Amino acid sequence: MFEQGAGALSEVELISVLLGSGTRAHPAAVVAAQLLERCGGLARLRRASLGVLLDLPGIGEAQACRVVAALELGRRAASLRPPRAPRLLNATDLARRLWPRLVALPHEEFWAILLTARNEEIRSVRISSGGLSQCSVLAREAFSPAIAHRAPQIAFLHNHPSGDPLPSPDDQRLELVLDEAGHTLGVRVIDHLVIGERGLFSARQGSCPPPPALPELEQDHDPIAPCKHVG
Repeated sequence: MFEQGAGALSEVELISVLLGSGTRAHPAAVVAAQLLERCGGLARLRRASLGVLLDLPGIGEAQACRVVAALELGRRAASLRPPRAPRLLNATDLARRLWPRLVALPHEEFWAILLTARNEEIRSVRISSGGLSQCSVLAREAFSPAIAHRAPQIAFLHNHPSGDPLPSPDDQRLELVLDEAGHTLGVRVIDHLVIGERGLFSARQGSCPPPPALPELEQDHDPIAPCKHVG
């Protein structure tokens, strides 16, 4: 399951995971096969009660509860429509996602926002934590979460405790390294942001004002302030 995912396991193997190791007289794989046969397949097993499961030798109360609970979770999950994650379409959207976490820190932190092809956030990951004016980052560390979560796009953000969001020469060199690494790995780097109390700087859009607070933006539907593009 760790190597190939749950989808690679057969129905008997999946049920065996729920049953546990079993006993010498009743191995889990044998009990799982018998359970499927008695119920007439997985479709009918979905409707099986605790009593039906407990009638089968080798299944105790705890095992029967795990099987029924797993089937009920699957039934509920199948009826749900996952909420659509908000799309992070520009530098302000990206910065607002981590602004409260980064803007007031007394030290530098380097973060990555993993994104789908539709610019929907998969998750945000802290890559590195540094000192007052520097945060060491290697390309393999920066892209490791994107590879692990199969993210097609990524944005990088870090803060400047000084409050000045203008990128340093080291920031600019790191940007070039990460852009090249992303091109090699097939992960699109959509932006590099520097966050400071005075605002933010986007490698793609230039200097931007601080992002509006999220509750205020949702309530009043204020337009996002445009960034000043650098020529």
